[in-house]
Amino acid sequence: MSEHLAFDEYAERAILGLTLMHPDECGDALRSLEPSDFFSPKRGDLAAVVQGMLRSGQTVDPVTVAGQCQTQGVDWDPVKIFDLAHESFRPESAVDVSNRVREMSGRRKLVSGCQRAIQRVETASLVDGGADVRAAVTELREFCDTAEATATETQHTLPTAMDDFLAQEDTRNWLVPGLLERMDRTIVTGAEGGGKSVLCSQMAACLAAGVHPFSGGVMGDGKQGVRVLVIDCENSPAQSRRRYRWVINRVNEVRQRDEFARVNWGEQMAIDMRPQGIDLSNARDLAWVEHAIQACAPDLLVFGPLYKMHRGEINDEKAARELSWILDGLRERYGFALLTEAHAGNGTSVTGERLMRPIGSSLWRRWPEFGFGLRRAENDPGEGRAKVVDVVPWRGAREERAWPEQLNYGTTLPWIPDGDYWEMLREFERNENGE
Repeated sequence: MSEHLAFDEYAERAILGLTLMHPDECGDALRSLEPSDFFSPKRGDLAAVVQGMLRSGQTVDPVTVAGQCQTQGVDWDPVKIFDLAHESFRPESAVDVSNRVREMSGRRKLVSGCQRAIQRVETASLVDGGADVRAAVTELREFCDTAEATATETQHTLPTAMDDFLAQEDTRNWLVPGLLERMDRTIVTGAEGGGKSVLCSQMAACLAAGVHPFSGGVMGDGKQGVRVLVIDCENSPAQSRRRYRWVINRVNEVRQRDEFARVNWGEQMAIDMRPQGIDLSNARDLAWVEHAIQACAPDLLVFGPLYKMHRGEINDEKAARELSWILDGLRERYGFALLTEAHAGNGTSVTGERLMRPIGSSLWRRWPEFGFGLRRAENDPGEGRAKVVDVVPWRGAREERAWPEQLNYGTTLPWIPDGDYWEMLREFERNENGE
């Protein structure tokens, strides 16, 4: 054991011994620790055995614990287990002792994180050393958070009584009333040339300008725009520039038509292109993305497509889980709604219609709150790019929202809904108002 690492052998032995002798009084204190909080891996193994016995309601004493160690193949001498038990004294000290173990664990985690950050900075690339620094900062921040959480006494709160839970007031944090709420995850799918990139661009520009992305009306007093960050992982800068110039000109015309002031696009939107893709499992790429989010503080992040956010196999469930975990972590930390796109598979239904579910891992069919595909409608003229599309939900929505059922190539906004959409909006508003 290194003299440079923080640990308290007495505290680690004490919490184990106290639990062996007083499991009813000291068991919660031991359960508040992770086996990895113990500096000694062997004591961590013993803690895991005892914790498992406590969770399953087994009797805990030196004899039964020694038997479980033997059954589970944990190398602990029964005599030494009895020695731990005999070292225990005051059961009321268990919380203080467990806090001491946790505090030492937090110090070690912080030291480890600092050492890794120093190594990364010292070996920074001469070509892009700034990226290495950002990656080191991101990793160090994670280590600091972990160390702080570990060094803080764990509070085991009881579940909320149902009466208290139901009495809490629900509040909506709409970005677009009836359509998109802060923290929502939405995936838009479609075939190549099906209009999904244009739809995502339209939603981004409209929200930034305070315009409803489907009704085309300016929301509220015209100052309801939200901050939008676009990270395009597929198109070249020239392609994105042409598309957004076209869409933003349309949005400007809508606001001018209704006699609202011009949008300060430099304040409301920011964009970056990574046509080669981003690997969010790579610390450097993740640090760059998080830095962009911190700098822009978006209410809506338009990011994608999904398959260009990692370098793993597209059908790999593990890679998908890691990517979803990273995206959810960013979303929870910074409070934005996420809009992304994905390609639809080539499969067809029994009626011959193309399925709109995203290609790749089946996780993406379950992960978002809302999943819609743009599929050419039967009355589409059949040109190179779709002009009429059905909006097909491929995921059962977690809440009812006012998404259109069909979109048509428009003369105001690029996509405008079918004629029934306005009645849908009015019906949604009536339901929200309890009418």
